Amino acid sequence: MAYSETSVSVERSKEAIRRILIKAGARGVQFSEDFDEHRINVKFAKQVNGHMRTVSVSLVVPAPEKPKRIRRNSRKSDADRWDQMERATYRALHWWLKSQFEAVDFGLLSFEDVFLSHFEWMIDGRTTTVGAMVLPHLSNGSNFLPAPREPEIIDAQYAET
Repeated sequence: MAYSETSVSVERSKEAIRRILIKAGARGVQFSEDFDEHRINVKFAKQVNGHMRTVSVSLVVPAPEKPKRIRRNSRKSDADRWDQMERATYRALHWWLKSQFEAVDFGLLSFEDVFLSHFEWMIDGRTTTVGAMVLPHLSNGSNFLPAPREPEIIDAQYAET
């Protein structure tokens, strides 16, 4: 798995992400972690086309692979393997964000193209992302928008004057 052997600390990856966001013009950044669920989140705000946009990227740290063989002299505990996966996840997030902003800077994609599914939206008093709203509709095959109404039929005649 990519980055699975990284020695870069979580703090160093966070600082590198922070620098990427500052360079990209972000107004601020917030990192959060849910230790029980092994989730991480990076949230940043950026002015885009005259509107402040909040981007929230949430990730689950993948479970570490179980060792193929258990060795008596193995020093890696389950906690060590989880720590390594957390380092790998932050490193992957760093490179993903860097590549997304490079695509925007190059003109390959717009900021909206890259981050739309991660835009935060307030609906019924709770915060969600565009992706969280749309994905359930894609996975169950339903239409996100209501079906169009039957066109209204007007009984009329054309008369030349």
